Amino acid sequence: MPEFVCKVGTVEGDVIERVYASESAESLRRDLERKDYLIFSIRRKGGALGLFPAFGRKRIKMKEFLVFNQQLAALIQAGLPIVSSLDVLLERRKNPGFRKALTDVRDQVKSSAALSEAFDSQGDLFPKIYSSSLASGERSGEVASVLRRYIAHTKKVMLLKGKVVAALIYPAILFFMSFNVIGILIYYVLPKFAEIYEGFGGLASLPLITRILVDGSIFVRDHAVLLVSLALALFLGFSAWRRTPAGALRVDGWLLRFPFLGSVVQKYSVSRFTRTLGTLVTGGIPLVHSLEIAGPAAGNLLFQKRLSEVARNVREGNALAQSLEETGLFSDLALEMIKVGESTGALQEMLENVSQLYDEEIDGSLQTLEALLVPVMLVVMGAFIAGILLAIYMPLIKSYGMAGQ
Repeated sequence: MPEFVCKVGTVEGDVIERVYASESAESLRRDLERKDYLIFSIRRKGGALGLFPAFGRKRIKMKEFLVFNQQLAALIQAGLPIVSSLDVLLERRKNPGFRKALTDVRDQVKSSAALSEAFDSQGDLFPKIYSSSLASGERSGEVASVLRRYIAHTKKVMLLKGKVVAALIYPAILFFMSFNVIGILIYYVLPKFAEIYEGFGGLASLPLITRILVDGSIFVRDHAVLLVSLALALFLGFSAWRRTPAGALRVDGWLLRFPFLGSVVQKYSVSRFTRTLGTLVTGGIPLVHSLEIAGPAAGNLLFQKRLSEVARNVREGNALAQSLEETGLFSDLALEMIKVGESTGALQEMLENVSQLYDEEIDGSLQTLEALLVPVMLVVMGAFIAGILLAIYMPLIKSYGMAGQ
């Protein structure tokens, strides 16, 4: 008998996660509802592997999942049954992992399982906001509308992510090219000049900066394999540590403290959180459950840790704005807008306004970052390369000057 991992709320107000054995997710849901449990999620234990950052380990492109939902919404809006819609879309899937997951979803729906439960049973393969949004659409009978709302949400997240990536591409290319130029000078050029310097009385007669560079370049050339192996080992070790909970939390904390770039990371995380929370609240998902889903969607583990405390405080009866203020992650203007939304019953609109506010701040920060970072990198890298060239040619210029006297 298959096992399911269930997150439920008890009549005492506690949220627990347990493993149950049942013939199907639907029958388990009925059993839990008879026990007066508030069901947050039901997923099959040991579900499929994930697809992309929000989805888990082995990933597909977010754009592919977006296109799938656009097609699914169009088919459902046209009146085609869900099972038939999934059959049509399965024929178009080329990604084998995605196709396998959708086949399992289709089979579960054929067995009378709800569409949201079928997607949720895939474990971390699909984001929780997706299955929770589908569940709200199934309750209201507006699955197509919910899908369109999720599509709009995903497009905004992709647009924001694209802006961040685009702003960092040019500085990254500039750094890569400068690093290669310095590497060529140290590995190839300087050792060649060392042979020339031997004819000028040996390396001992060279200026200090030249001797340091020449000795360093010879050491790099002679131990290149060892140095590359050491760098690779350090990179793999750091990557393995980065995948541990403690390492990921530490690195995400470093990102937030990084000069100037940290403020962009913070604004990006807040924007994703508020936009996801607003989408869930608009879909009729309870606020506490929405907070539990939106926290991980921020994309930063330090954010997720602090926002988990927000969900607990709200569950205990505290106001959302007050709980968010205690995290220290939100600006005064954002907190004031959320407080107004709570008091007027327009929380979802205010959350969307907050995310738009942070999007605008991110645009301004990225423009400033690009305007400052590129000239600074050009000056620093140019000075570094000029220093190397000066150290290379200084003995030659000095020897030619002495020969002309």
